[in-house]
Amino acid sequence: GEEKLSCNPRKENGSHVVLCELGNPMKAGARITVDMELSVSGLEDMGDAITFQLQLRSKNSPSPTNASVTVTVPVEAQAAMELRGNSLPATTVLPASWHTVEGSRRLED
Repeated sequence: GEEKLSCNPRKENGSHVVLCELGNPMKAGARITVDMELSVSGLEDMGDAITFQLQLRSKNSPSPTNASVTVTVPVEAQAAMELRGNSLPATTVLPASWHTVEGSRRLED
């Protein structure tokens, strides 16, 4: 079944950490899948990707075999635009990479 996780953000060793309780108790050999949706602000200066360090830890038996995994997620900007009305001045400047439609003469083109 699907359950919502209880997660708590905190700072640990100068890093922002989010701790999520996955199950207590969890049976030996249990397999789980976790989908996470994160909202991250201030990505303007992050470049083209953001990296997360993921690690599973047990409260009951701390172990050096609790390996961490690095996940890199590309940062993309998307915008939906709709132009309406008149342009003042009546000139529009398009980027050099703009692709025109052959024979474009109408506003819809």
